Amino acid sequence: MMESGFVLILVITALLVGLASGKLWERYRLVQGHWVDRRRLRQSPHFIVGLNYLVDGRVDLAIEELEQASTLDPGALELRMVLGNLYRERGQVGRAIQEHQALLQRPRLNPMEHANVLLCLGLDYLRGGFVDRATEAFSEVLKLAPNNEAALNNLEKLQEEQHQWQAAYDTRQRLATISGPASQARSKTIMAFLEHALGVQALGQGEIDEARRRFLAATELDSTVIPAYLSLGDVRLQQGDRAGAAKIWESAVKVSTDRAYLPLGRLEALYVEEGAPNRFIALCEQLTSAAPREWRARAALASHLVSQGQPTAALESLFAALEHNPHALAIHQAIWSLLSALDLPQPLVARYIEVTRQSVFYLDPHVCTRCRYRSTELLWQCPQCHEWNTFVEERITPASDVESEMSQGVGE
Repeated sequence: MMESGFVLILVITALLVGLASGKLWERYRLVQGHWVDRRRLRQSPHFIVGLNYLVDGRVDLAIEELEQASTLDPGALELRMVLGNLYRERGQVGRAIQEHQALLQRPRLNPMEHANVLLCLGLDYLRGGFVDRATEAFSEVLKLAPNNEAALNNLEKLQEEQHQWQAAYDTRQRLATISGPASQARSKTIMAFLEHALGVQALGQGEIDEARRRFLAATELDSTVIPAYLSLGDVRLQQGDRAGAAKIWESAVKVSTDRAYLPLGRLEALYVEEGAPNRFIALCEQLTSAAPREWRARAALASHLVSQGQPTAALESLFAALEHNPHALAIHQAIWSLLSALDLPQPLVARYIEVTRQSVFYLDPHVCTRCRYRSTELLWQCPQCHEWNTFVEERITPASDVESEMSQGVGE
């Protein structure tokens, strides 16, 4: 009985010694023959001040303080990795690459540490424009950590930039399998745009059936991806199925009110060729009735009315559009062209058109909601941040609308 009690005491003592040793090992590191207290780094004023500068966005000062803090523990992997990232953000890509390459040379890096440093190095290469090296680095990360979302995201963007649509699609599928439910809808939208890109690629190679299959798959993945409807209708029309093309484009009008104007040009041409121009008038009126601020449908209607020899009715439609978006250059130009057609002094109207054509104030820019990149046309993928379907039309609210909203607020 005494012997068993003695054994139990020995076991408990061994456990306590092990825990104490672990705590000591966690706190101290042997560097160049000297024990370094890791806790001193985190308690260093330089470390704390550096973090504060980092939060404030003052990168230069943060680097200075964190470099000072790193002298307390030259072997601190995480700190050197962060410093490399800060050098990259400051534009010193070469210095960042040197920092992260030096970290890769360290012995006894565990797989996770190795993957994290490789990811940082890949971002360095990406910032420096070394696309092949960045692709290789991200691929190496995925060998060590197959579910690394950051590496997969960056690899997908590189593949998209190089129009490697199938590879990008496969990478997005991998992301979709590991991401949570909240990200599934976004992944489906991205895959729908990639399906459309693959369809356009197939169409360029003369593979019409494959293109049609891809466009249809895109609409099934995300019913709001309008370019897939436009392209699918184009294929149907190319195959002689005019009714099928019209049906697809009409469905595109219904699925997205913000993008409903995109198929209007195609539908107008089809209705006119079929001898049913009134169908187009009815469609535009239906759109503007459902969404009164939809000025593009009014402009499309005006253009159609001009072609039908009804300039006065067209002018009324343009004036209605102008009430909802008085800063749109396209509306003003259409009005001036119509006024010219109504026998106003030609030189005066021409001069006015030329002067206002240079006015940025009247442009209708589309803005990326992710990075604020601006474009005068609707883009499906942002050329700066490479996100899909992030552009919205930036409008200046008309004074009449503001007054109306204020009066409603007062009434409430």
